[in-house]
Amino acid sequence: MKKPDRIRRVALSTILLVGEGATEKAFLSYIKSLYINRGCGVSATIRNAHGKGPDHVANYAIAQCGNVAYDRVVVLLDTDLQMSPTVRRRAASKRIQVIGSTPCFEGLLLKILGEHVPAISKQCKERLGSKLPDRLTARDGYALKFPKEFLDERRNDVPELGTLLDFLRFD
Repeated sequence: MKKPDRIRRVALSTILLVGEGATEKAFLSYIKSLYINRGCGVSATIRNAHGKGPDHVANYAIAQCGNVAYDRVVVLLDTDLQMSPTVRRRAASKRIQVIGSTPCFEGLLLKILGEHVPAISKQCKERLGSKLPDRLTARDGYALKFPKEFLDERRNDVPELGTLLDFLRFD
């Protein structure tokens, strides 16, 4: 007896999402689970650049583009350190969208929650720790405080979030 033919899924569009660290990767994975459905024709790859500053993160994304031709590449990183103009130009020439979290990713999460964002990264981490008791490196830890409906509401008030969500849409 002949086996039934398998249904092949073909990605019509590809996107690479690069987070500066494990926390950003977990959030990007959570966002992907909300906005990119299986079989929708979009293939999203998420990578962790393991920190080391904005230049390293951007160069990591550039290197990933050398292996695969992505339609879109988005980098989510902290702005507490400046990216060098040379690396910024290289990223721009590769059409890499850099989304900065001011001053850090925890500050972006506070901004999404509508909370006051301290100017110092350490204070952002402390303040967010009292708001989110779950581990920030676990994808499912974001579900309670950041449901899809809430993110859709906040996208116009938080430009970084709006930009990220816009890049996930291929219509």
